[in-house]
This record gives sequence, C-alpha cells and structure tokens, in this order.
Amino acid sequence: MDFIDLFHCGLNSDKKMKNVNLNNRNGFILSCIILISAVVITSCSNEKRETLTSGSLTMITSEDVYPVIDIQVKDFQRIYEQTTIINRSSSSRDAIVQMLNDSIKLIVCARALNAEERRVIAQSNLEVDSIKIAYDGVAVIVNKKNSITKLTIDELRKLLSGKIQRWSEIKGSSLSSAVIVAMGDPNSGVHEFVKGRVLGTEKLTSTFYPCSSSTEVFSIVKERPNVIGFVGTSWLSKMPEDNKTLEIADPTMKSDSNSTAMEYFLPHQAYIYQKFYPLTRTIYIYSHNVGKGVGLGFTSFAASAEGQKIIVSNGLVPATMPVRLVQLSTP
Repeated sequence: MDFIDLFHCGLNSDKKMKNVNLNNRNGFILSCIILISAVVITSCSNEKRETLTSGSLTMITSEDVYPVIDIQVKDFQRIYEQTTIINRSSSSRDAIVQMLNDSIKLIVCARALNAEERRVIAQSNLEVDSIKIAYDGVAVIVNKKNSITKLTIDELRKLLSGKIQRWSEIKGSSLSSAVIVAMGDPNSGVHEFVKGRVLGTEKLTSTFYPCSSSTEVFSIVKERPNVIGFVGTSWLSKMPEDNKTLEIADPTMKSDSNSTAMEYFLPHQAYIYQKFYPLTRTIYIYSHNVGKGVGLGFTSFAASAEGQKIIVSNGLVPATMPVRLVQLSTP
C-alpha cells in the first residue's frame, strides 16, 4: 500500500552581492535598495505561499463525528508544525451550507449530499470534491435502569413516530413511563440520518427532545430512565457508565442468510464493516476551491495509512485501507 508523500517547500533567501563599485556611491545605494526590495518582495511572497504542509485552514466537522476527526486534525498539526487548522464543530446542514456559500473550503460530515444540495452545486456550476474516509454507526442508548437490551428497526420506527408511546408496550422493558426521544436538532447529522433511515416519510413524535450536542444526549439519558437517545459511535468512549447501548435488528441484515431467526447487533467495528449493524453511515470529506494547500494536505493525511489508523483506534471503520477481520477464540 503506497503512502502519500507531503512535501514542504522551504525558504531560500541566501543571496550575495558581487562586484559592487564602492567608488560609485549613488550607484551602490541604488543597487542596495533594489536588492533589498527584491529580497523583501520575494520573502513576503514565499511566506504567503501555502503548501500541503504549511499554512492555515478553517474547516467544519459535523458534531456527531467531531471527536475522531479532531484527533486527526491535532495529529496532522503535530507532524507538520507549520500548519494551523481551526476545526469548528457544527451541524451537518450548517457545514454544507457554509461550504456551498464559499465561506468554508473543507467540511467533514456523515452523510451524502441530498438532492437540494446537488441541485445548488449544478445550478451554480460549483466544483465540489468528496472522498470517503470512514464508516461509523448511529448508536441507540438508554439508561441502565431500563432493562431493555435490544430493539428491531420496526420497533424503533414506532418509538420515533409515537405509535408506541410507553415503554410498557415494548417487550423486555421494565418501565411503564412515557417514551422520550433525544437526539440532535433537525439540522444535525444524526437527526437527518435517523429520519431518512428509520422514519422515512413518517412524522417524528411530539415527545422529541432536541439536543444541542451528543454530550447533552448522554446527560438527559443519564438523568431520565425513560429517554432513548441517538449518538454517533465516535462519541461512545465518552458515554457515562449509567447509560448503555442497545442491540439493533433488521430482518434484511443477517450474518447467516439461511437463518430465519432475527439477529441483533451492537455498533461494533466488525458489524459496521460487514453492514450487519442496521444504522451504518459513511463519513465524507467535502472540499470546494481548496487548492493545493493545507486543505488538500489534511485530506491526503486523513485518507492515508496514518490517518486511517486513527479511525480504527477510535472505534470506526477505515474506508481507504484494506480491512482484515480476525476471529477471536473464546476459552
């Protein structure tokens, strides 16, 4: 597997004056002024020239995948010390809108561009590049006081639409209280994915609690046992001990195609990679007018072996490197 080489072009201002006629004072002064001006102009030009590994970049990462991408950003800056990257956290919708408005050159989010966004790109004749860098999942979480351990996609749909309003209607739950749904607001990546993948054309329940962040989803699930929450899997390492992740089943997704039994899966890397976990997503880097500067350098790093190792070590699945599944034996 080839690695992407990132080159840094250093400054070279080692210039010497030769054959100066000291007897011609005015000519000497004029020559000095011309030479100094040339050196200053050249130096300023070189300082402003951005390369793959030197310069600055402001980017936006969708909040639901921010933890792992921010680790990549910090590692890139550690390796290439002459880069400065400001990585802002926002909703997927806001990130895409700012890129299409040319306010931001590079964004990271966990969804494909929708029909409206593709239409804007076509009508405005914009050049937008994209690359898949990882796969993750949307985890379904509840309070540990709720005895439920698994749900089907159909049960999730009924909970999200309000067709099931109380936990007593769900087999395996020890609660009888009303169901409250917690996830990001309608512009967030998780909300858009859940609506498209699970709800479809159905309306979201009136007991939906919009959260400003994944941390807020964790907090409300921790505080209220009757809440069901949705977060990106890169946040699971920060989940409080009072919360737990549910297994999810889709009758169309089975490890054994000949099996008639319903199979439930947690959002583990192997199940995301094999697409057994029903709520699996693709993470993209989108760029517009990024040129050959730090934006392209970071994109290359994120897709390289080094960047993909960060993806793996943080619970996600690499998209640009080969994957080998290792079966662990149990005693």
